Amino acid sequence: MRAARCVGVVLCVSLFLPPAAHAESSDLGLHLTPCVQGRAKVAAECGTFGVYEDRAARSGRIISLRVIVLTAKHPTHGAIASIAGGPGQSAVLGAPFIADGTFARELSTLRDHYDILFVDSRGMGGSHPFGCNLAPFAHPGSYFRQLWPDALLTACRAKSAATSDASLYNTNNSVDDLDDVRATLGYPRLVLDGGSYGTFFALIYMRRHPRQVESAVLDGVDAPHFQPLPGAPIGAQTALNDLIAKCRRDAVCNAHFPDFARHFDAVVRRFDRGSISVRVKNAATKRFETVFLSKEVFVDRLRQVLYVPQNAASVPYVIERAYHGDYGPLGQVVNVVSLGMAGALDWGAFLSYSCAEWTPFVSQAEVKAEAARSFAGDLRVRAQQHACSIWRVPPMPSRFDDVVRSDAPVLIVTGSDDPTTPPRSAAEALPYLPNAKQVVVRGAGHATETPCTDRVTVRFVRARSVKGLDVSQCSAAFTVPRFDTSLAGWPDH
Repeated sequence: MRAARCVGVVLCVSLFLPPAAHAESSDLGLHLTPCVQGRAKVAAECGTFGVYEDRAARSGRIISLRVIVLTAKHPTHGAIASIAGGPGQSAVLGAPFIADGTFARELSTLRDHYDILFVDSRGMGGSHPFGCNLAPFAHPGSYFRQLWPDALLTACRAKSAATSDASLYNTNNSVDDLDDVRATLGYPRLVLDGGSYGTFFALIYMRRHPRQVESAVLDGVDAPHFQPLPGAPIGAQTALNDLIAKCRRDAVCNAHFPDFARHFDAVVRRFDRGSISVRVKNAATKRFETVFLSKEVFVDRLRQVLYVPQNAASVPYVIERAYHGDYGPLGQVVNVVSLGMAGALDWGAFLSYSCAEWTPFVSQAEVKAEAARSFAGDLRVRAQQHACSIWRVPPMPSRFDDVVRSDAPVLIVTGSDDPTTPPRSAAEALPYLPNAKQVVVRGAGHATETPCTDRVTVRFVRARSVKGLDVSQCSAAFTVPRFDTSLAGWPDH
């Protein structure tokens, strides 16, 4: 699993970078110094790239984007841009792990001839972040009631207005920022490597800067015009159905949780009568307290657990305990996911981008149709639309949602059980990417990295073409994890 791509994935590594210092006019452009990354102390360059917050005006506030370049062992003037997910995640956090080869191993291999470029997009990581804390350690009651608590979001919107114009934090500006970094570093073209929202970013880059794209690797495709609804209700239901089927086929799971499907439905229906009280460990005081868990938070946090099969393996146990009236394990999981999301994402950036680029194009007919077919209903869609009414950014023009067409070589990797960017989104985008090839990894979730997909990615990037690329061997390369009968591997808060 790629840490840089684990939006909503519990137990992923999340670190905080200090925001860049207030930028002056002299800070425009690139400022790099030699550094090392990872335990292996891999040679790199670290620093900032100063840009105008208002790119169109080319005046006013200057913001500093955090940049790291892992230097190729045998430079060829080629570069791979590692693009983070979210929107709201830091890209540069992945640098030390890729340097050590502990994840995204294909990038570690490709570093023989390619520089690996990490740029925190505006508003994310160390690039002038908004810094909204919507899951305060000391107040779990707030984030157990709402995904985006009204009072906290309203306060952050008011505070951030003094230092950031949220309307200028969007994918168009961010891809243009990245292209400026590319040009300054002297790379003629980039290999774009993104997962989840990173695929959306890559496709917008391909639209705006087609001549600067060497190839693209898209993992968990979120394609403009074909992107799933916020919360992807049908993707969530498909992932759950597949988990139920896996449990039935697994001797341990079927023996311990033979009524998983029925008990799941029963627990979901309880929330129709209102929020449920749960005992949860306060991460600040380390004491247990009773809070109320809403259906809105329950269904979306559960969906996020389904992102990663290793985490989804705990769901039958959690549901079984809840069915019998023990909501402690459920509270523990919701707490871990909520705090993990808060550490992995800048929520101000997430809302600035998504409220301008996603929610304006939501089809109400599609919401109604999907909600009727999923345990998740329309709760995430409505919660995000409500949060957007507080965050208040103007929508992108309608043409922003147009289909992206590109002749660039593209390798698409998706997991059959991905609850947020299901394979359908990639399949719908494929006809407009004539030099693309897709592999669907059976049983995999939102993160699909396997040794097989790593090898295929390396061959693809080196060949700069999908011609003759055999991806069929990777479809069955995922090993389904064992089901859990406790939460022994989970943090206690």
